[in-house]
Amino acid sequence: MHPRTCARIHLDHLRFNYREIRKKIAPAGLIPVVKADAYGHGAIPVSRCLVDEGADFLAVAQYQEARELRDSGIDVPILIFGRLFPDQLPAAIRAGFRITLFGVEDIRWIERVPGSQAACVHVNVETGMGRVGVLLDQEPEFFDHLTRSQRCVWEGLYSHFATSDETDKTYAREQLNRFGTLMKRLKVKRPLPPMVHMANSGAVLDMPDSYFSACRSGIMLYGHYPSTETSQSISLKQVMTFKTAVAHLRRLPSGHNVSYGRRWETERETTIAVLPIGYADGVRRHLTGRLQVIIGGRRYPVVGTITMDQIMVDVGDDRIAVGDDVLIWGDTEDGRIQVLDVAEAMGSIPYEMTCGVSRRVQRVVMAGYPNPGTD
Repeated sequence: MHPRTCARIHLDHLRFNYREIRKKIAPAGLIPVVKADAYGHGAIPVSRCLVDEGADFLAVAQYQEARELRDSGIDVPILIFGRLFPDQLPAAIRAGFRITLFGVEDIRWIERVPGSQAACVHVNVETGMGRVGVLLDQEPEFFDHLTRSQRCVWEGLYSHFATSDETDKTYAREQLNRFGTLMKRLKVKRPLPPMVHMANSGAVLDMPDSYFSACRSGIMLYGHYPSTETSQSISLKQVMTFKTAVAHLRRLPSGHNVSYGRRWETERETTIAVLPIGYADGVRRHLTGRLQVIIGGRRYPVVGTITMDQIMVDVGDDRIAVGDDVLIWGDTEDGRIQVLDVAEAMGSIPYEMTCGVSRRVQRVVMAGYPNPGTD
């Protein structure tokens, strides 16, 4: 049975975005970020597509995300950004996951794991994000501990920008300078690891001097610029089309209230289309009074408070029928609604919108294998 409400995942668009990013950052490599179920798009089909396209390295946030990919048959190296605890380390090392070190304690945990298999590790260093990363002023001997360890293979060094998606790149450049100073200091005593990466999507767009040997891209892979303040120096296609269908039509007189709280009432006799979708599906309640949808090539306002399972659309006197397709966001023949615009309307970001599409919404994977260079 064809789902009326679904998120169509266009793998041909994913391939297009991957190729465009690769062209932009060459000769640096690309580390696709597929955490949070590939930002709501489905980590397994997305990762399989990217590996088929040539990706030889992936990144996730948590151990269980890496485990899910490995159990599905994806065998490329997977970097885990989040901290792994001692009980997770034996299985992570056996699986060949790339482990992020947060400090000397992590090295000691790895050294206590039974057996002799070494762990491939990446070091996240604090340059100004203030979230995670080795604090070298508190652990000045960290790299000495690392290079002495017989159980850690130092594969990567990285940091993370806090403001690369903003117009003012002053702070981002301060972070980049701190990272560059650290690399110079490290090279005096030891070779740098083969993978050095700092650029995220915002930096990929606007800071080519941050590319190093690899770049990490998340939101751009899925067809969205991280904010309205970055350039659009890479052409992108939205990977997700979020859609539903008209479930019911109601002809209401002037002065009739619609939805909870009586926040909206008709100003004239009009037709209200009821859609079987709501905040339980990912259409956030904060979009009340701010959201438009496309039906039959025309934009219509969503009216009244967005509810858990239904939203209402004022279609006036237009000929709309039960079963007509309705676009929430994405690219279709009937029109285009950008996730970035929807996010901006509610003061959010594209990441939250796609990640927020709930499990109740069926993902329909649209396989696509265009020839190289095609649009």
